[in-house]
Amino acid sequence: MIRKLLVLTLGEEARPRRILSGLASGCRLHVSPARNLSYITGTADRYLQRAIKRYVSLGDNVYDIGANIGYVSLMLAKQVGPEGGVFAFEPIPETFDMLRKNIMLNKGRNITLLNVAAAASSGLTVMRTIENLSMSSLVWHRADARAVQVPIETVAIDSLIERGELPPPKFVKIDVEGAEGLVLQGMAHTIARIKPVIFLECSDIGRQTSWSLLCDLHYRCQSTTTCEWVDTFDEYRHSDFLWLPQYA
Repeated sequence: MIRKLLVLTLGEEARPRRILSGLASGCRLHVSPARNLSYITGTADRYLQRAIKRYVSLGDNVYDIGANIGYVSLMLAKQVGPEGGVFAFEPIPETFDMLRKNIMLNKGRNITLLNVAAAASSGLTVMRTIENLSMSSLVWHRADARAVQVPIETVAIDSLIERGELPPPKFVKIDVEGAEGLVLQGMAHTIARIKPVIFLECSDIGRQTSWSLLCDLHYRCQSTTTCEWVDTFDEYRHSDFLWLPQYA
């Protein structure tokens, strides 16, 4: 009922809307309240917001991998401040155009946009899109006859850092619809060397790769909802998790 009243009050038109609360409070997004009301209220991704508050500081360089239309990138940009940097990866051209529009709307000078997919290697491939573009994936929708194949460029983050094209991160958010294992494989050397905090959406497809790789690199997994340690693979199921480096 409250949601319906808010949408009725705000209207359904997609246009620039001010974010009312949360880490991105005061920023604007070009969205429709009917589709993205939680972005406008600032209540979306509350556990990610908690992690950003705790682990991201002024001056940090951070990655938003799977940036969508820029809601998380704007949160990160406010948290790192003008001396820090946000590097936002979004490969789908239509979504990237909206991402760029939203960053320009906010004069996000500390946000660098990359119209590529972070993956295990650099090259060209296709992503499969469905009606909801935020569900576009490198690995899902293979058997869906309705899915549209979109040519995209992939990059291995290790390669970009080794060539000096990207600074190493202190914090990484990964939300890539099943391809998180590929992202981690492409930045394994960076993770081993830099030890960033990683906020990861775990899927059934990427579950084994992400668990094995990060455990091998001496990370420990934590539930984003309960903040309790996740120490067995059986507990590591489709959800959001924090991976924290263990230095001992």
